[in-house]
Amino acid sequence: MNSNQKPLDFAEIDLSAPADEENSSFRELKIPERSAQPEEEKLPFVQALSKEKRFVEQAKALAERTGEQTAFVPFMSYWPTYEHMNESQRSWYFYWRTEVRNGRFPYTDLSYVFVCLYELIHGVGWESPRQGYEQMMNLWNAYGNRYPKLNDYMAEWVSDFVLVHRLGVPLIGLIERSGAARSGELFDLELGRMLAEDAASMTLEQILTLSDYDVRRSKFYADGGRERMEEYAPQVIALVHSFLQKTTGKGLVDTFYKGTGKKIERYLFRSSIYDAETYGRTLSLRVPELRKCPPFRYYVTQLLRCTENKLRELTGFKGRLRGVTLKSETEALIQRFLDREFAAKKSAVPSISIDPQKLAMLQKDSEDVRSMLTIEDWEGPAYEYGRNEEEGALVPQAEHGKHEYSAYAEDLEEYGQRNSGERVSEEPACGERCVAWDTSALDEEWSSFAEQLGQAHLEALLAIKSRSLGSGLDQVAEKYGTMPALLLDEINAAAMETIGDLVIEGEAIADDYIDYFEGLRKTNSGNNSDRKNDP
Repeated sequence: MNSNQKPLDFAEIDLSAPADEENSSFRELKIPERSAQPEEEKLPFVQALSKEKRFVEQAKALAERTGEQTAFVPFMSYWPTYEHMNESQRSWYFYWRTEVRNGRFPYTDLSYVFVCLYELIHGVGWESPRQGYEQMMNLWNAYGNRYPKLNDYMAEWVSDFVLVHRLGVPLIGLIERSGAARSGELFDLELGRMLAEDAASMTLEQILTLSDYDVRRSKFYADGGRERMEEYAPQVIALVHSFLQKTTGKGLVDTFYKGTGKKIERYLFRSSIYDAETYGRTLSLRVPELRKCPPFRYYVTQLLRCTENKLRELTGFKGRLRGVTLKSETEALIQRFLDREFAAKKSAVPSISIDPQKLAMLQKDSEDVRSMLTIEDWEGPAYEYGRNEEEGALVPQAEHGKHEYSAYAEDLEEYGQRNSGERVSEEPACGERCVAWDTSALDEEWSSFAEQLGQAHLEALLAIKSRSLGSGLDQVAEKYGTMPALLLDEINAAAMETIGDLVIEGEAIADDYIDYFEGLRKTNSGNNSDRKNDP
């Protein structure tokens, strides 16, 4: 039913005034007009601070506070700040912090350590960023073993601290102390840095994260090859990296990784009380994704398999890995390097243990003999004359004996000096005939190589170059008090640093470089002062 169709009912209301006087008095009252609006109540202004900002303000105010010795009070809080401590806990904290700043680290609860770390993150307690880094590391080293969960936090926080202050500290040592950080972007960042700067410092475990072949499952690795692979695999990676740089101008990463890296925004000081206005909420990083690059992983895999095959051959281990597809020159480079390393170890002289007391007695005896034989006025039996075989002259036998004992004493002194870490002679004088190398026709790298060689190295090279003339490598090594293999090792090491390749194969100059040594010859110009004195 439509409501609009309902009939309207009206009512009449009488508004006339009542007759009694009481009601008439109300009619005469007037309502006063409102002249002004009432003033609003003003509340005092209160600035709202976040928990992080409040902590920073309190930390700066308490930065110089010290504490007297007091009893330890336990304290545990998930997000510890000063406000979570009672008075006795605060007393202990400031006493403990005073001790820490003085280099003493008494037992304390983990929550106290966190509060101190939050202070250091925000610049409280240090004057330079390097001091802040060192104090964070001191706390980590002091309490990391007692509280293992601290390791994961510290790896992230200290790394962030190093990055925002650009301290230039390698992060790999921090990352290795935390299992969680090894799979993150910081690990990728450090892999790229180490490959570019110091590949030889990498561990086999780090290299295996870049390879599709896990050498740890190899029978050779399990049956005694572990130490050799751990020693030589990083050196081979560094060797090939240096070789590529010298021959192509690009290292391993630039050759096989074509990307520019992944740009990320890293959140700073996660899981800590951190005011983002201090360094910002995030830090921009460009991370090379080497572990996800198939061409790079394939090449590292080939290097590891080739290295294992060469080590199997050198150690007489049966069987070889298949599928090694490196270039022949790269395989030859690895072969020459490992051959040289094994030869040097075989020819190494075993260490000799010297008894310092017996050595001192020998030296004392030699001094006593010297003093007895050098007395001027000594009355003794008549001299018996003997003949000097070289000059044919007659000399007293006593004097002859004096020379023998003096020589014996000098030998003892030389023996003592050699075994006390002092070299008797830096390098034998070459007299009027020295070996010089004219590199004026060679390029800058070869000139740099020649400058790193000492007189012993040049004589060794000349001996190798002109074997038919009777100049033997063994005689050169004996002359300078060293071994032939060590001389060759030092020459090849200098060659790798300058020209990027080995110049000696076995005990002969490599065929590719024999022409470079045409300017190597003996000269009458005396000692070469520009050369190193020590081989």
